[in-house]
Amino acid sequence: MDEKASVLIVDDDANLCETLADILEEKGCRVVVAYDGTNAIKEVKGQHFDLALIDIVMPGMNGVEALRQIKAIDPQLTTMLTTGHTALDDSVSEAIEAGVAGVLYKPLDINAIVEMIEGRTETPGLPRIDLKRYKVQPAALRLIPEAIARKWDIMPLRIEDNFLIVAMADPNNLYAIEDIRALSRMEVKILRAALMDVRGAINLHYRAAGEIEKELRHILPTAVEWVEADERISSDFIAQAPVVRAVNLLVSQAVKDRASDIHIEPQQDHLRVRYRIDGILHDTLSLPLSVHGSMVSRVKVLASMNIAERRRPQDGHFAISVDGTEVDIRVATADTSWGEMAVLRVLDKSMSVMDLPELGFLPDSLKTYQRLIQSPFGMILAAGPTGSGKTTTLYASINQLDSKERNIITIEDPVEYRFANINQMQVNPQANITFARGLRATMRLDPDVILVGEIRDKETASIAIQAALTGHLVLSSVHANDAVGALFRLMDLGIEPFLITSAMVGIIAQRLVRRVCPHCRTLREVPEEERLIYEKEMGEKRAKFYHGTGCNYCALTGYHGRMGVYEVLVMSQEIRRLVLTGASTDEIKDQVIKEGMVTMWRDGMLKVQAGHTTPREILRNVFAIG
Repeated sequence: MDEKASVLIVDDDANLCETLADILEEKGCRVVVAYDGTNAIKEVKGQHFDLALIDIVMPGMNGVEALRQIKAIDPQLTTMLTTGHTALDDSVSEAIEAGVAGVLYKPLDINAIVEMIEGRTETPGLPRIDLKRYKVQPAALRLIPEAIARKWDIMPLRIEDNFLIVAMADPNNLYAIEDIRALSRMEVKILRAALMDVRGAINLHYRAAGEIEKELRHILPTAVEWVEADERISSDFIAQAPVVRAVNLLVSQAVKDRASDIHIEPQQDHLRVRYRIDGILHDTLSLPLSVHGSMVSRVKVLASMNIAERRRPQDGHFAISVDGTEVDIRVATADTSWGEMAVLRVLDKSMSVMDLPELGFLPDSLKTYQRLIQSPFGMILAAGPTGSGKTTTLYASINQLDSKERNIITIEDPVEYRFANINQMQVNPQANITFARGLRATMRLDPDVILVGEIRDKETASIAIQAALTGHLVLSSVHANDAVGALFRLMDLGIEPFLITSAMVGIIAQRLVRRVCPHCRTLREVPEEERLIYEKEMGEKRAKFYHGTGCNYCALTGYHGRMGVYEVLVMSQEIRRLVLTGASTDEIKDQVIKEGMVTMWRDGMLKVQAGHTTPREILRNVFAIG
């Protein structure tokens, strides 16, 4: 940097500000720190800055509002939002409309920040493109190996009139250009793109599919037939390099694609591999059926499962390192009519636990729920089907509680994320440690707050109720369609109504819906059915709603990430009376709505109105029996 660049850091994390300021000052920058939006605005009024780094989530004025006011004072100031989570797409969308230059995810990439500052002296004449909206030609990808693309931070885009068009973060790197020219045997045209965008495009487009197929071709057909026929498979055979590398690539690509599950499913004439991304399954690979036995057996070896047993369902788990990050994999297998299928649940430990405000609560619902979890004792339940985000909500809840003055103990199956200053127990059926036994042991450990992963049976429910009645705050989950249904679920398990009304503080029911991608969203007309359901709930006619058109940022799906839709039931005296007198589901539901509860259906439609999701997503996920 020839002249000293000035940077404004706006973040309430004093340690992060101090560390970042020290690094940037060593790089030759002049740094000013503001710990909230109000002081940041004062600094911008008093002096000019080249770059402002603004945290999205701050007490008082949030980052987006601070950004708006800063841009109003100095429209030419380059602004970047910073966040520790990838699920704030609604805030990011508002920031884009306010003129933000981009988003940086924590831990911050110092080189990317320096690049933003040095961008003041870009080479004139070279166009800058947005890679998130760029369609990449597969033919261009095949010309440049992934290793070279990562080495030089370049992204091949298309072939045009015997020229290879590439995007680069550093267009002045002559060594890289010459290397690309020699590899492709074509002349090279350069387009400029942000370093973060280039690396993201490399991760997206250089997928593992081709490498997996190449590795699996090395498995000899005769050997595979032997594997299928022989009941006693040696671990040495399964550990052969092609299968090992193929499974590693499969998991690695799943982590890059933000997949929560990997499905390995034998069909009549091929092996189908699917990833579940944002709650939806996507076909990823179609492989020869001959590799099925080797792949499933390799997964079983990793998960310490019996590779000779194929008829009975099994489960296990293992850990694997992906790009230096530890990832936990839970494995389940079962026999189907076409052979043994396997499902791998991906638990990425690098994904930090979100805070309650980031989950998608409406402001009033958030205040109500935050008030509930501050109760000194009683029971709070999270209700919903499998995959509705109950565990995420419970984790965010205990993460908000003060663990220094409270003894917080969890009983989980499995322990998905580790917390500092919180004692976590793992259910282990082989050692006869069930939810009920673990809960009994917890009661002797002087707990203040107990998190029970799930209430599945009468014994666990009874002990949890007793814990709530004896001065402990108990948080747990239960499978039920809605908040009122959770009360009846406990009764179905055999818990007396008077115990439920005495112990219960509140219930939160939820579903997950996909967020519209903030980078490619646009207003679009929807079918008549979707207009009518919106009009019936919201009382307003509307033909156009926000949808994603599909871009590289969202892998051409139009959606990126998910958010919750919620209903929060507070146990009032009237609701307790109705439960004790044996009132019906409809009677109790009418009463909780009269007392101000926003149903999941309405919560979802309010998020459609705000442009966060689509009517189709609410129809698909937020359903009511009858």
